[in-house]
Amino acid sequence: MNEARIYADGFATTFADTKEMLEFLANRGKNSQWIRKPTRMLRLIPLEKGADKLKGASGNSLEDILEDTEKNTNLLLKVNGQTYPVRNCAIQTILSRARVNGYGLRDLKTETYARVVNDCLKVAKGDALIKIADGKVSAVHGGDEHDYSILDMREIFATASEYLQVHFKGSEYMEGSGIYDHSLVSATWILGGSQELLDTYRNALKVNGIEDHIEAPALRLTTSDVAASGANLYPMLICESASHTLSLGSPIKLAHDKGATLTDFRNNLNLICTRYQDAVANLTRLMEIEIRNPLNCLRLMMRKIGIKKKYINQVVELYEAQNGTGSCTAHDLYYAMNEASFFGAGDGLPGHSIIKLEEDITRALVMDWKEFDVGGVIKW
Repeated sequence: MNEARIYADGFATTFADTKEMLEFLANRGKNSQWIRKPTRMLRLIPLEKGADKLKGASGNSLEDILEDTEKNTNLLLKVNGQTYPVRNCAIQTILSRARVNGYGLRDLKTETYARVVNDCLKVAKGDALIKIADGKVSAVHGGDEHDYSILDMREIFATASEYLQVHFKGSEYMEGSGIYDHSLVSATWILGGSQELLDTYRNALKVNGIEDHIEAPALRLTTSDVAASGANLYPMLICESASHTLSLGSPIKLAHDKGATLTDFRNNLNLICTRYQDAVANLTRLMEIEIRNPLNCLRLMMRKIGIKKKYINQVVELYEAQNGTGSCTAHDLYYAMNEASFFGAGDGLPGHSIIKLEEDITRALVMDWKEFDVGGVIKW
């Protein structure tokens, strides 16, 4: 695996197997540090005004780090006399600590932007917990006792892998599912010895005369050190020879706050079977909902849950080509909606954006489909 440009904001990689992923995450831990300082001591500095105060970090070329920072945030963060380049994924957490937001900030010149944020940082209360990773600031969390809780990413993934091997014998890491960027880490395992989790769903497919394309249940684990995700577990289905995944919603979430620990995460792993039953029940209920205007329903539902119009059009066109315009069930349309994530992948969306897209789609599982089943020409 090439880690030469890991300092770059746009760095992303995938893992062939669990071993490679755990070794990579262990290296990230060695090249990271956490600093706790009063928030009022933090200052943003335009890159051109502070670059001379920097020193090389983590074995990366300082010149390369500065060049990448100039292309992205163009900002440095001064922390108690030390100065560090700021990564894109840190901006939202810095604004959160400063208690400032608004789209107007994006339009300000860098120097003005830094001054506005600094004025807010000066009067901020409490401590900040700062993550420095591979030469840049990746996050600035709340640093008080009730605020951000550090959950070591390698330990989280190692714990999940070991648990699945013991409790779901024969579980396998899904090749190519492991992704890393500076915002998020994610991987999926196909659950072994657990076909009974799908018995109710398969029976419902049979009763409703729906072809069974399900291969196996699966579990995705997603976490982040920069407030992009908690340590979250997502029930999934593997379909059509592992080339297609279906999100089931009902995630088991552990937020990085209130003293969350690895023990809390282990306790959440014990909820997998129960949560699967809940998730499959939600999916099964969709078979009972008749939809008479599938194309309109798809458009309106997907707009409601925040899917981009481009992907809505692609999903609708594919559905119409494969199924026509006749009556169907909400279950049929939910399957179709999941194609949006594959269109997103084809566009080159980063891993964390695809996962966010899949999470948005699962919101449809518990919505009122009849509300969007309207005839005629619609404005959308």
